[in-house]
Amino acid sequence: MAQTVRDFVNDSYQLISSSSPTVPLHGNDQSKAVQFLNELLSSFSGTGLLITVAREVDFVMSIGQQNVTFADPAIYPSADVTAGRLANLQNAWLLLEGETYPLVDESRNVFFDSYKYDPQEGLPRFCIITNEVNLTRMRVYPSPSQVYQLSVYGKFELLSLSINGDMSTVSNYYIPFLRLALAKMLSRYKGRSQAWTPDLQQDLKDATEDMQSVSSQNLAIQSDHDSYLNGSWRVKAGV
Repeated sequence: MAQTVRDFVNDSYQLISSSSPTVPLHGNDQSKAVQFLNELLSSFSGTGLLITVAREVDFVMSIGQQNVTFADPAIYPSADVTAGRLANLQNAWLLLEGETYPLVDESRNVFFDSYKYDPQEGLPRFCIITNEVNLTRMRVYPSPSQVYQLSVYGKFELLSLSINGDMSTVSNYYIPFLRLALAKMLSRYKGRSQAWTPDLQQDLKDATEDMQSVSSQNLAIQSDHDSYLNGSWRVKAGV
């Protein structure tokens, strides 16, 4: 059974209350913790870097539909797909009568600078992603001339939590990292900065690296060796 949000918040507070871990919370302790918890979920999952597992969602597109929106229903209830804001698209395709039609992820600037801007209907071949404040908008081009099933494989922002809810929407591997991250934020805002020790900071660093190391995105920085030096050597060498 998933841990309740209330118990998760209490665990985070106990990390920064080692001298008196059983002291009950009071005032706005819980409400502030839930606020910060949701801010962390949005921040850490906004780019998809710290969501290590991508998943597939399906949506039925109607004839002539140009856009599909992805969002958290608690924030944007009218979204087409309520799996959360699409943070990182890895693949998208259409399905019609058992046939699969892959979509090409096209740059938004390239799309709007080309003839593709003119509305047409037919077999959709391209998808264009636009990230907005609380949602992601996917435009398909051409718009479908038949009813297709749209399948999207990618990483979605984690959904908002409430104090009376549970942590079932947050994967178990994410919990240790998130508990430490919330404790660090609470220590600053609740006057417990001294309780955030170097050992806790190291634990958070280790947990962050563990999250990044299993991400399906390549986080390695591939740099041209020439960039290790400043520009003066180019002038001297006549490059």
